[in-house]
Amino acid sequence: MTERLKKGYLQWRCRRGTKELDVVLTTFLEASYETLSDSELLEFDALLNTQDTELWYWISGQQVCKEPVLQTIVSKINA
Repeated sequence: MTERLKKGYLQWRCRRGTKELDVVLTTFLEASYETLSDSELLEFDALLNTQDTELWYWISGQQVCKEPVLQTIVSKINA
């Protein structure tokens, strides 16, 4: 069994190069942390490895995330 990712660690990782991404990702984390499963938190952590430009396109709906592992968490952010 894996240890649940710490909220503080994910908050730190949400700090991006653009204010828009900071706001969207941090707001999502604050609203959803308690309800996300351990595997969804791992997906969110993996999503944070994505370059800012690509990540913004996915979150803003300008492009569709074609990576199945990340699509679920992108959909949750966009909901």
